[in-house]
Amino acid sequence: MKFLVTIFLSSFLLFQIQPILAKMALPFFGGGAAIWTACMLFFQLFLLLGYLYSHCLTKLSNLNHQVIIHCTLVGTSLFCLPISPFVGEISLGWQAPQLEIIFSLLIGIGFPYFLLSSTAPLIQKWYSHIPENNEPYRLYSLSNLGSLLALLSYPFLIEPVLSTDLQAGIWSIGYGVFTIFIFLTGYQLHGNKFEHSKVIASNENLETPYESGNILLWLLFSAASVILMVSTTSAMTQNIPPTPFLWILPLCIYLLTYIICFNNDKWYVRKYWFVFFAGCSLAAILMFYIGTQFNIFVQVTVYSLILFFACMLCHGELARLKPNKNRLTLFYLIMALGGVLGSIFTSIVAEKIFTQYYEFPVGIALVYLLFTYSLWKENAHKNTVKLVKKQNLYLGVASAVGLLAFSLYFVKLNNLYYQDDIYNSRNFYGTLTVKDFNEFEQPTRMLFDGATSHGTQSLSSTSSNIPTSYYRFDTGVSLALQLRSANSLKKVGVIGLGTGTLAAYGNSGDDYVFYELNPNVEVAAKNHFSYLSNSKADVSVRLGDARITLQKEYEKNGSQHYQVLVVDAFSSDSIPVHLLTLEAFQLYWKHLTDDGLLVLHISNNHLDLLPLVATLAEKVGKQMQHFYSASDDANEHTAEWVVVTNNSDFYENEEIQRRATYFKLKKEQQVLWTDAHSNLLSVIKF
Repeated sequence: MKFLVTIFLSSFLLFQIQPILAKMALPFFGGGAAIWTACMLFFQLFLLLGYLYSHCLTKLSNLNHQVIIHCTLVGTSLFCLPISPFVGEISLGWQAPQLEIIFSLLIGIGFPYFLLSSTAPLIQKWYSHIPENNEPYRLYSLSNLGSLLALLSYPFLIEPVLSTDLQAGIWSIGYGVFTIFIFLTGYQLHGNKFEHSKVIASNENLETPYESGNILLWLLFSAASVILMVSTTSAMTQNIPPTPFLWILPLCIYLLTYIICFNNDKWYVRKYWFVFFAGCSLAAILMFYIGTQFNIFVQVTVYSLILFFACMLCHGELARLKPNKNRLTLFYLIMALGGVLGSIFTSIVAEKIFTQYYEFPVGIALVYLLFTYSLWKENAHKNTVKLVKKQNLYLGVASAVGLLAFSLYFVKLNNLYYQDDIYNSRNFYGTLTVKDFNEFEQPTRMLFDGATSHGTQSLSSTSSNIPTSYYRFDTGVSLALQLRSANSLKKVGVIGLGTGTLAAYGNSGDDYVFYELNPNVEVAAKNHFSYLSNSKADVSVRLGDARITLQKEYEKNGSQHYQVLVVDAFSSDSIPVHLLTLEAFQLYWKHLTDDGLLVLHISNNHLDLLPLVATLAEKVGKQMQHFYSASDDANEHTAEWVVVTNNSDFYENEEIQRRATYFKLKKEQQVLWTDAHSNLLSVIKF
């Protein structure tokens, strides 16, 4: 029982901390989906280190020495509690924010996480030394079950009710309980003289039929499943807010397939899972290009099915190729190495070599290739029976044909979708595309972050300086800027650059300051759009996370005295959470004049941000006015803006009163986010 509790508790803590840490990192690194990808790299890397440690430790012939060493290290790790990553000032490095995240996690939780990651293979190995325990791989399923429950509990039980500080504190207590069980397990083993050498010797001749040379398949199948898990998360959160639930769901599917495949061999029937995978692979291409046309539930469901069937193939093959228990730690070590390689590819390599999230189709193609190779390798073995060879031959041909069809389909759609591109870029903060369209009344240029439009401009010389899209003349931001400029010069701060459309409202002598997180956005705005260069106002761009930059400016020089501060910071199709907390609003008003206007863009396909903004306005003692501009034949986008202020001239203006939309916040609608507590599920549109 001690073995079961220890391995379950270690896996629960190992995966429970993952969403906690990623959420704690959001305010420091811009709130984008790539934060989870970078955190996953850290988790996979330390999983590898933990498995390497357990593999090396179990090479010691004396089991008592293994127990003493491990228990000593676990006891020492208690001095690292409570965990506290991301507590100091973090300076964003444009070249490699991933390394800053990994370094912060290393300092904050590296040692305890390393020891937790070593527990599953180590406990299984110790468990296998007890003569009556012949199925250590069953413990692997129990380990994954603990991980799955940890992940599922977070978005539904932990995140909605506990602040991140409290979450970290409770986790630290849980780690202390885990330490007690490690000591109890070690006490049970210490002093017993298991015949370690005989256990190994008795199993040397019990090799599985195809074990020789399978290390490459262990490595690549585990890498492929991690590539698909992480790239599916990126694909889902391109245009859906990167909530912990959407981080966790792909990881849960990944773990669930491990549980199924390693618990009972009967669950993995190759031909059925391959047929499901092949069908879903074609759907995956459609989702990659037109997935944003579906609602949030359809997108999540389809992506989840694609990942499930792909992981069933990968993990089913891994379970079929697993060695006997004498090579258990080596097997886990190679799989962990594959996971690290998969994470490095998705978080670092893909960003450097691809301008879009092509690691998603690459991962699917890799599954086809590995599955075909695994079938061929099995057929090449002399012990494979003829009937199995015949079935494998048919499956191998089908897999090769499926790969060819998938590749041709992808190339065709890719050429069609990107034929109008004039600029593409990708970095840690996302993908950018500039497209030219000639099918409108006037030639038009558009900027896309992912699949979401972030601004348009007419290419006609007579109308190129006219604000368009979400920023057109009949919108709430237009009314706010034009009203303030009617009688005086103005200083305007804008969080989120986009194409720089709002600079078109600037007059001579005005000062417009844009805060932009993604340096590639500035490149696109200055080189492919003319709003900034043609503005009559003095325009400047300050790179870096807006909230961190505003805080530093206030500490160094005091208030910026903005008369208008516009929050238009999209992360694909969602505003980063840390820009809509109570602390963020309090910071905004430190930089606004007493009669200033805080203008927020809340147009969103998936989130209803109006109750949140209304609650925040009430908390800071300001009034709120809502403006809704519907799309029509001349304007493709519906624009929804909110103005928060106590400026009586603004509210009493006849034009404002005529254009404003009445909204009264009911008590049951109140939603409040703080830096320590936010829940995106509370504002999702159903």
